[in-house]
Amino acid sequence: MSLRLKLLEILPKLVKLGLCKFNDLLKEFPDATSRSALLVLYDSKGNKLAFWIGFEGSSPKVVEVDLKNPPRATNEISMHIDTFIKILKGRLDFRTAYLYDLIDIESHDGLPSSYHLLLWSAFFDKVADLLKK
Repeated sequence: MSLRLKLLEILPKLVKLGLCKFNDLLKEFPDATSRSALLVLYDSKGNKLAFWIGFEGSSPKVVEVDLKNPPRATNEISMHIDTFIKILKGRLDFRTAYLYDLIDIESHDGLPSSYHLLLWSAFFDKVADLLKK
């Protein structure tokens, strides 16, 4: 099975699980449900795979999107697929990867990138914790 197919199979499940485990965070920051991200993963050959991650109402949603016509998202996160896998396996911290320029975060809603960094680093911490269990 190709990496793309594996990602298409597992990423939506991981994201939904991670977002569902965000209940405490969502109670503290209810506006997080109005946040969305375009997650762009790329490989060394320049191939890209993109997902829109966000909420439809109060339900988490993840869909693969075409980068030629991406839906609006409040931010965009780009990283190499190897970085993404290391984060999921708990071998690399999301914040550390960002500090080493392994992750690029663009804000599309006027808020600083650091705001999105904090939200998504907490999300990836939850996902990595879930995968350890």
